[in-house]
Amino acid sequence: MPMLEVFYSGDHPPTREQKRAFAAAASTIFQRVIGTSPGRLQLMIRVLEREDTLAILDDREEEEE
Repeated sequence: MPMLEVFYSGDHPPTREQKRAFAAAASTIFQRVIGTSPGRLQLMIRVLEREDTLAILDDREEEEE
């Protein structure tokens, strides 16, 4: 069973509607490209905090100015 894990970082977490739209598009692509049966794709969307990304480097540069 294929699994797709997505890491997201942004100013605002994705809405439920955005997640549903992404899931539907991903499912369609997996069906078309590798023949995954509908409902077989496992999808995880993980929302990262800004401090858990390289954006912390930008924060440090702003503090130094």
